[in-house]
Amino acid sequence: MALAAGDAEDFGTGEAVSKQIFTPYVCKSTAARGKSHAGDIAEASSLSAIPLPPSDYPLWNAFPEAIVQQGKLSQLQLEGVLYACTRHQQILPSGERAGFFIGDGAGVGKGRQIAGVILDNYARGRRRHIWLSTSSDLHVDAARDLRDLGAYMPLINGCAMLDKGTRALGLDRELQEGVLFLTYSTLISAGRAGKSRMDQVLEWLAGGSSNAAAGGAAAAANIAAAARAWDGLLVFDECHKAKNFTPGKEAQSTKVASAVIEIQALLPNARVLYCSATGVSEVANMAYMARMGLWGPASPFVDFSAFLESMKKRGVSFMELLAMEMKAAGRYVARGLSFRQAEFLEVEAPLVPDKVAQYDAAVALWQQLRVQLELALQLAGNSNRDVWKMFWAAQQRFFKLLCIGLKLDTVIAEAKAALASGMCVVIGLQSTGEAAADAMGLEPGPLPGFVSPCKELLVRFIQQHFPIHHPQAPEAAAMGLPPEAIPACQQMRQQLLAQVTTLDLPPNFLDQLIDELGGPASVAEMTGRKGRVVREQRRVGHIIRCTGRVVYELRAKPDSSEMDSLNVTEREAFLAGTKRVALISDAASTGISLHAAATAVNQARRLHLTIELPWSADKAIQQLGRSHRTNQVCAPLYKLVVSAAGGERRFAAAVARRLQSLGALTRGDRRAAAGIDLSESNFDSPWGRKSLRKMYDHIGMISQSIAL
Repeated sequence: MALAAGDAEDFGTGEAVSKQIFTPYVCKSTAARGKSHAGDIAEASSLSAIPLPPSDYPLWNAFPEAIVQQGKLSQLQLEGVLYACTRHQQILPSGERAGFFIGDGAGVGKGRQIAGVILDNYARGRRRHIWLSTSSDLHVDAARDLRDLGAYMPLINGCAMLDKGTRALGLDRELQEGVLFLTYSTLISAGRAGKSRMDQVLEWLAGGSSNAAAGGAAAAANIAAAARAWDGLLVFDECHKAKNFTPGKEAQSTKVASAVIEIQALLPNARVLYCSATGVSEVANMAYMARMGLWGPASPFVDFSAFLESMKKRGVSFMELLAMEMKAAGRYVARGLSFRQAEFLEVEAPLVPDKVAQYDAAVALWQQLRVQLELALQLAGNSNRDVWKMFWAAQQRFFKLLCIGLKLDTVIAEAKAALASGMCVVIGLQSTGEAAADAMGLEPGPLPGFVSPCKELLVRFIQQHFPIHHPQAPEAAAMGLPPEAIPACQQMRQQLLAQVTTLDLPPNFLDQLIDELGGPASVAEMTGRKGRVVREQRRVGHIIRCTGRVVYELRAKPDSSEMDSLNVTEREAFLAGTKRVALISDAASTGISLHAAATAVNQARRLHLTIELPWSADKAIQQLGRSHRTNQVCAPLYKLVVSAAGGERRFAAAVARRLQSLGALTRGDRRAAAGIDLSESNFDSPWGRKSLRKMYDHIGMISQSIAL
């Protein structure tokens, strides 16, 4: 098929494309000081060609010489600290202080750079700082990074610690300055005495206590004025959590995104530091970067909406240019661990006949459910279109879970082979299936067998959304009259529920993986779920024996603090080699290190099996970064396990498109988002759209032929 000149440019065939995606990183700004970074660092070739502007910031005046000479901060990390502090000296035309973005890849040491910027500010007399992150578990890592630099300043773990330290005359002395470490969820939560945590944070920055509200309007005005003058460090660690904000549609935006934008507006003089390996997967997710100076007074764009509209029109190529421009202006750095020694393989899980039969039976039931739901809605006179939204959402979740179940035999075989060869295994997924256990109301104790999230999801949808009554008038409902039943609909619902019970659907994949790979004693589970289904084990002397009985157990004691540190405990067991398999979900996909560190007991090579891709590209890359980090003795082997089911290819295509946008915005090259290459899976391309049009045309031609 011949391409016109315009098409050739559109399809990317009209120009030569450099095959070199990454270039070895060379630090030029601090080359005369410090030591080289411990890892093999690379930079996207497009960004590598752009030098950082010169800086005359007196960084070395604040740092003890030992930090530089002993390599506590490498040259790479010193460069990040230097340019963050340099950028913070600038005031934007809006009157707000300029911000800086550290977009280094997972495992490079962003936490150490944050600690370095805090140390510089602390040495210069700025004694109160805010460090926002995604999980309270990361407080341990923040304390380690500060301690390793010799910064023994108070690290306050959340607003709850401020609550405990508040006395009649104010805060305890040791809580009046230091670093306040918060999670994003804490920032949007309610505090004591009807005040928000945001208000409490502002009071602390102003030097007040939680009792400051007693002063009324005058005290509130004083706090607001002090907050506007505060010039400490405001760190948004893992800042991609604030991405979902839509200007003009604040009600549809997440509370976290709104709070991040609000606190920046309340603290105009704050030194803002954005940190994330995946700061933005799409241009629409950049709204929280208010201090980057990309829009506003004296910029090409009046506001974020104008910036967004312009970027959307120009496409991925312009995003690549934007990343280069930000580095050239000294607003941004993005270095990453080289994937040169890591290996990437795609493993296709074969669909054996019983798996095909399992999938086909599920498809047939969903088709029947759709037909009967449409009929039931007609009989009930129900015109509520929200039912169909729930139907399609439930169907998508069902088949996503089913696709994971279809791959488990292959995943288990790969994991056992790796363990037999002396490797350790990290298995990455996103969901846990805990909603099914919650819906069933499971309590600790014996069960007849493992729970199937697919089956529970389907049963729950039929029970909650399949109509069996006529709509009831408000007056009748107010009088307590029972709704009028529809016998035909009741019968259809009973038949559907009976058919669901006969379906052969896979059990919870997390529970099955733990069961097949040695049980809780051998598998470190780093997820957010509170309970799980396991085979009962009893200790007989020094030997643990499996009774074979299936029980539901809680992972931590109820009403205790064990759950808060459970993932940290499981991580330590994995790094110590006590447990050689690690299961990580979305809850443990940021900040946690599972690599073969030179300082860890367990230095075996990691096999990282990705069995569930998220919709979000940033989550995919964050999870890959758990097993590939600085100071490792060997790089991991990555295997992306996919089934032959066409539906899963659709998931991969959605992630592939976002990975390209992420690479363009954060690395200056659409191919540089991660070492894993999903470009062939991206159907959302000019070729894919053209193929889809051809298919629709062909279907239309066949339909017309049949009609004739």
